[in-house]
Amino acid sequence: MFRYLLLAYVIGSLPVAYLITRWFVRQDIREIGSRNAGTTNVTVNAGWVPGLLTLVGDMGKGYLAALVGKIPSVPVLPFVTPAFAIAGHNWPVWLGFRGGGGLATFVGGCLAVSDWSVAAAGICLWGLLYLLCRDHDRSAVLACVLAPGAVWAAHQAAYHSVQTVIFVTTSSVPILLRRLQSIKQKVRLEL
Repeated sequence: MFRYLLLAYVIGSLPVAYLITRWFVRQDIREIGSRNAGTTNVTVNAGWVPGLLTLVGDMGKGYLAALVGKIPSVPVLPFVTPAFAIAGHNWPVWLGFRGGGGLATFVGGCLAVSDWSVAAAGICLWGLLYLLCRDHDRSAVLACVLAPGAVWAAHQAAYHSVQTVIFVTTSSVPILLRRLQSIKQKVRLEL
């Protein structure tokens, strides 16, 4: 089982944003804009086409990690491997552990193990919380804390499976940790 989790991490750590930005604008995405190796920073600083390619690539990492989890006959594994891909995306070994935020990788994993409604609900929750607190990282932290409980409540109402609850809970952890890291870095810069 460990090798599938490790493979999911390696898949997630493929530096899609870095490679696409290097290809299109000959710059290191970690040195421009927000310095985040993710879709939003690529779109803002390299353009819509590179941003769209990054989105597809980052979603593909989560989707592929879930498929890797289906190889062995461990029923819960496909619902856990996307969390390791998100961790790989957020802290990629190839980029000195400086990656993105994990949202697109989460959505890709979600599309592989659940359905679009869970991904849409998570993004809507994050968006609503952003409108309330006007801070990208803080709204993500709140969404990561609230999403597992919301999915659990939906599970109790027979809308989602226990596996979906496991997926959302495990996938929220690396996103939450990355956003807390980002908040800490911002506070340090402000001092």
